[in-house]
Amino acid sequence: RLRVSHAFHSPLMDPMLEEFRTVAEGLSYEAPRIAVVSNLTGGMASAEELCSPGYWVRHVREAVRFADGVRTLADRGVTTFLELGPDGVLAAMAQETAPQGAVVVPVLRKNRDEETTLVGALARLHVHGAGPRWSAFFAGTGAQWLDLPTYAFQRGRFWPDVMPGVTPTGGDVQDTRTTDRAFWDAVEQEDFASLEAALDVEGDALSKVLPALFDWRRQQNDESVMEGWRHRIVWKALTGGATANRKTLTGTWLAVIPAEFTEDPWVNAVLDALGTQVVRLAAAGPDRAALAGELRARTEDGTRFAGVLSLLALRETAGGSVPEGVALTAVLLQALGDAALGAPLWCATRGAVSVNRTDTVNHPLQAAVWGLGRVAALEYPERWGGLVDLPETLDERAAAGFAGALAGFDGEDQLAVRTSAVLARRLVQAPGKRPVRTWDPNGTVLITGGTGALGAQVALRLAKDGVQHLVLLSRSGLAAPGADALRAQLDGLGTTVTVAACDVAERAQLAAVLADIPAEHPLTGVIHAAGVLDDGVLDRLTPERFEAVFRSKVTSALLLDELTRGWDLTAFVLFSSASAAVGNLGQANYAAANSVLDALAERRRAQDLPATSVAWGAWGGGGMAEGAGADEAAKRAGVGAMDPELACETMLRLVMEPEPTAVVAEVALDRFVAAFGTARPSALLREFPGYDSMVAATAAPVDSAAETGLRYRLAALSANRRLETVVDLVRTQAAQVLSYPDTDAVGAEKSFRDLGVDSLGAVELRNQLNKATGLSLSATLVFDHPTPSSLAEHVLGQLMPENAAGTDSEEAEIRALLASVPLAQLRDIGVLEPLLQLAGRGESAPAEDDTSDESIDSMAVADLVRAALNGQSDL
Repeated sequence: RLRVSHAFHSPLMDPMLEEFRTVAEGLSYEAPRIAVVSNLTGGMASAEELCSPGYWVRHVREAVRFADGVRTLADRGVTTFLELGPDGVLAAMAQETAPQGAVVVPVLRKNRDEETTLVGALARLHVHGAGPRWSAFFAGTGAQWLDLPTYAFQRGRFWPDVMPGVTPTGGDVQDTRTTDRAFWDAVEQEDFASLEAALDVEGDALSKVLPALFDWRRQQNDESVMEGWRHRIVWKALTGGATANRKTLTGTWLAVIPAEFTEDPWVNAVLDALGTQVVRLAAAGPDRAALAGELRARTEDGTRFAGVLSLLALRETAGGSVPEGVALTAVLLQALGDAALGAPLWCATRGAVSVNRTDTVNHPLQAAVWGLGRVAALEYPERWGGLVDLPETLDERAAAGFAGALAGFDGEDQLAVRTSAVLARRLVQAPGKRPVRTWDPNGTVLITGGTGALGAQVALRLAKDGVQHLVLLSRSGLAAPGADALRAQLDGLGTTVTVAACDVAERAQLAAVLADIPAEHPLTGVIHAAGVLDDGVLDRLTPERFEAVFRSKVTSALLLDELTRGWDLTAFVLFSSASAAVGNLGQANYAAANSVLDALAERRRAQDLPATSVAWGAWGGGGMAEGAGADEAAKRAGVGAMDPELACETMLRLVMEPEPTAVVAEVALDRFVAAFGTARPSALLREFPGYDSMVAATAAPVDSAAETGLRYRLAALSANRRLETVVDLVRTQAAQVLSYPDTDAVGAEKSFRDLGVDSLGAVELRNQLNKATGLSLSATLVFDHPTPSSLAEHVLGQLMPENAAGTDSEEAEIRALLASVPLAQLRDIGVLEPLLQLAGRGESAPAEDDTSDESIDSMAVADLVRAALNGQSDL
């Protein structure tokens, strides 16, 4: 109970209400500058309400809806509550309603020293990431910002953030699983005889209960599968050990800035925050050769850059459908390679990501650079720095956090700097809450890409659920393959269907479709499932190859957002991609476009508009990633194909949840880590149980020690044996990437394309060779050197340049061919034994009167072949 001096908010206040109204009407009011939760309604108060005298008259008379107000704040993502008052009574009451784990802090406490209590309250807020502006707090006191000493007050946190569950011993688990499987197999097969004996139950009783039991089991299995697919992106404040060793930037940094931002005050503040020498480069347009020339010019005097900072994302003007900032960033990555500038590249954005529900995305187009960057980290692991999002105002604390981020926070490479904290991006498992709520659409639902594989699956599910009207949009309309059959299926389910040919990226065409939606079935839902692919490694992507991808994904989504704001929607669903959430080799343009969809959903939710962006993994039953190559690439990365029925069910549930984004994918974590975590371990995945041990298990040690490295081993060989060794290395690594059981299928002269190496496999192979050789090879090396033999020559030339000039190409080719033939085949045709004898390793040594005692390695090609064939030219 709250003790008060008068009976406020009760009938006892009635006698004074009119006099109170007169006083209230004599006051002037101004709209609040920050959001206010009303204790009169328990919801968000509007400016009109707060500026009305009648509101305050009601406020003094009606009940206080304090608990409802706390719940409203909690629903909007508020986790920290501060009581401004003489004691902590309201703080205590708030804890009864606030979500578990919320921080509730009173500023003052009765009968306690006010200054001590106030400073203690600010300290509590500070350690929970919601501290005050300390520069204002200490103004006039002479206090200075100091780093804590590195010893002995340095601390790190060793307790695991995710505690693994306690499980039975291995033998118990195996016994239990075997028993369970036998029982449920009998239920599924309706094996009455075995169940009667095991359960001592009559067959008639079993026949009644088994179907229900089997349905329950299947439902539980489906629930388990869907729960395993669900993941979310969260932001974790870096504290303790992650920031204890905060470094300062050193050396000279290169800052690449859009030409029109060279004098921008915010840009100047960002570069000043680095606290080290900065060389500026103003970029005008996406000209790869010109930019590479500019980069070379900056290093002609011998300058070695410690890092490169790109602010190119700030250019949001579009060239066609593509924000110029992301196209420029892609060209910068390519030009850095052309100029042989290996300093790590960091890309900064401003207001492009949201770290919580109150953090608004002001620049969703800049989020494209985040999608691009996540792919760059996989394709250029050796020269990628990371991504940093900065606030609109860079105060002293944010500036310090930004400089610390570039200097290095324990391998963190996806960071958001806010005044309150530096936060790191994490992918976490996110099972749904109970009870389950599912979107039940009515009226009209519009689906872009509606005649494609994914759109058709969604349409069929909505029709089965009883939606009255579906509008399916595609560029071909009824001329699209399978459109007529799909319409017939939907008609058979009792749903009215409109299949329209519409380019959703064209404003006039989309507006016309919306205008034709019948009034009796108003638009209530939008599902943007359209998309196109134009995959390729980053080094081969031109600005033009971004255009079709962005037009289909981004331009269409922005128009749907704009033109449907007048409708009372219950769902606005964007089909994003897991490539945007975690990156995917060879899909930089697609990841960039889908990252904008995620940012758009976050902005709409902040504006109290419905939005759910789902970053999907692979769907079964076809889709944009359909095809043997794509399927094989997904399997290598540990991503399985999801059942479309269960994927649709998951989508319908996500629509009803408060979070604007989700990642839904079937992931085998061990293979996923092997694909994404070995070349460059990703802090994004650190919250997964066992991630660190999986990285350690899959990471092969780099063979670079002076006495054991590949160069040392090659130097000990004769010139002719070196190429064979490197060919074997290339074939072995290619077989591992392609999941071949051995190297026999990887012929030295067989093209990588024929072997099944796609853009994903090309980068994987490059990464594996980089680790094995210690080189920094190009992501396009398998396109530039299309066979294992030619690639091996290139690698050998990089490892030992002096070897490349002295190796006869014909001899190298023949020796590589011999190296590619299995020993069994050489033995079958009678070649192996003569070769071994020539090398002194056969059953009989060479005769003493041989004209030469030189080894096989030094023999000329013609002599080698003649000796091996022993004069049998017809073989």
